[in-house]
Amino acid sequence: MANGSSIINTSTSGLPNELEDRAYAFCLGTQILQNPEHDPRNGSLSFKVSPGLLDVAVSGDAVGTTAIGLATSANISSVASWASANEIQDNGSTYGVYAISFAETSTSSTQVNVCAAGQTRATVMKQRQSTSTDIGFDTFTISGHGYGLGDAVVIASGSAPAPLQSGSTYYVIPSGVDKIQLAASRADAIAGSGINITVSGGPVFLESDDVFAVKRDGLSGAVTLSRNDAIIYTFPSTSLTTLRPFFWTRESSNSVTIPVFKAIKVSGAS
Repeated sequence: MANGSSIINTSTSGLPNELEDRAYAFCLGTQILQNPEHDPRNGSLSFKVSPGLLDVAVSGDAVGTTAIGLATSANISSVASWASANEIQDNGSTYGVYAISFAETSTSSTQVNVCAAGQTRATVMKQRQSTSTDIGFDTFTISGHGYGLGDAVVIASGSAPAPLQSGSTYYVIPSGVDKIQLAASRADAIAGSGINITVSGGPVFLESDDVFAVKRDGLSGAVTLSRNDAIIYTFPSTSLTTLRPFFWTRESSNSVTIPVFKAIKVSGAS
């Protein structure tokens, strides 16, 4: 299976401050997620985010500086003029925009908000480093780790304790505010079944590997936001009209080579 596409924002005219919209935006495709009456189909826009590239907070933590999502054909042509207070916070009913936006949390430089319809719906951690591994309890010590149950992470670097492997995806089981276990699947994490660590390793660096998806049900028109296949928000407004993917940002990325959004995949295109 293909890894999907990536978006790298190299614009030098990103966010001047958190109060001004100076958007860099474009439509990713045309006639995407069209829903003909004779052949209703589900549609999905899935992606991963690189939270470490975002370092601008927005007061109130209700909307992000960088967004991706779906919008109706009637509104997509004006994407470059969209405002964070209007289209990017829409719940689909006013502008026909279903945006998922990201920004650094105003109270923590290690955490990024995931916002939809004017509220934070989830958080994603930037790179975190463990300080020790306890093979007796199969836990990693990470002071104030900030992870939630079922968050996906990848061991990006460091000395992975056996049988864990660098580059592999695992799912978090929080064990208090300073310790976590890792599970082989989200289902295992929810069940509290962590991986048995047999040989202790050195410090490891964990990075987010969550898969987010904006999905539209082909029959009902319901639009949802999911994280690792678990729905975290349902937009109140439905849509059975053509939806098109978009990218919108007012923050210049911290890297000209690392993608802000990666593994972008679209299904249900007509």
